[in-house]
Amino acid sequence: MKGLCSIILLIVAFGSFGQVNSSIQHDGLTRDFVYYTPSNWNANQQLPLLIVLHGLTQTGNGIMNITDFNTIAEDNNFIVCYPDGINNSFNANMNVTVSTADDLGFIESLFSYFEQNMNSDPLKRYLTGFSTGGFMCHKLACESSLCFAAIATVSGNMSDTVHTNCSPTNLTSVLHIHGTADPVVSYFGSPTSGVPVDTTIEKWRNYLGCNITPTITAMPDNNIFDLSYPERYTHSSCGDYSLELIKITGGGHQWPGIPTLVGGLGNINMDFYSPQIIWEFLENKSCPSSSSVKEDLFSRINVYPNPTPDQITIDIKGYVGLVNLELYDLQGRLLKITADIALSLSEFSKGIYILKVSYGEIKEKIRVVRK
Repeated sequence: MKGLCSIILLIVAFGSFGQVNSSIQHDGLTRDFVYYTPSNWNANQQLPLLIVLHGLTQTGNGIMNITDFNTIAEDNNFIVCYPDGINNSFNANMNVTVSTADDLGFIESLFSYFEQNMNSDPLKRYLTGFSTGGFMCHKLACESSLCFAAIATVSGNMSDTVHTNCSPTNLTSVLHIHGTADPVVSYFGSPTSGVPVDTTIEKWRNYLGCNITPTITAMPDNNIFDLSYPERYTHSSCGDYSLELIKITGGGHQWPGIPTLVGGLGNINMDFYSPQIIWEFLENKSCPSSSSVKEDLFSRINVYPNPTPDQITIDIKGYVGLVNLELYDLQGRLLKITADIALSLSEFSKGIYILKVSYGEIKEKIRVVRK
């Protein structure tokens, strides 16, 4: 019995690790995902979280097996998650789409889930995705109220709708990997795939304030049989952020460095291993700390008392107008809506909830505790 108690205490103290299948409820749907925690993970650590978004017709398990980000997570001590899209797709407002799910809210809820249950670091939220998953990364960076430290996309882009409506609440670092011979998501833009890649880079360059002319660096062309070669375009003077394009002349709709035909078309560039290059770009990026100017906007909202046994009140400094409150549980289920500055929690059990505060053009999320 003493040995069993010791094992239980170790599990509580250090958590579990390895590959786990799980799900949460969001917007009335059961949303599935698989995640991996490195072997030295414990609940006292705030590890980075990388969410990997699959392409059309794929699954979270499928892209996990293709990219093997699990090994990179084990070697570099971060958590990686692979969610499933509805109908094997994500709703990124693409010109051609097969899903109408609230995937923006779902991915936001996933980050909240890991921050609450796995203690992942809210300043080190990372996104990467292939094809439709890449489109979803750009949509999240453009439209979510969350701060993402960095995104990296492969053979994905901005749809016309996302490009037109892109107005990021938080800035982010961007790495875009794309082949010029991509037959699915054209590098040069199309009615089905959206704007040209260069137009997407220009959009982020304008937001980040980078220099117009990038530095072009030839990457090693080690494989002469892949009918393609990569170049790296790095924009400077982006402040605290980074903007890079890896342009693969002759490259197809594929993960560079991964010899698989599952989900891809065209030439596979074999000169670099894209998952490792992606992690090297992401790993040192961080959202601004609470002392930053960006977080000062958040500090305008005063929620009191918090924790509370009953009612919370919202006070927004310098704002007079309609305030909309939405209360969610940690699984992303909407519990209550009100247009008042006060919200009663008396009908809910003790615990942590997510309060979405909308006023004017601003949307913020705050954790509230019912004690």
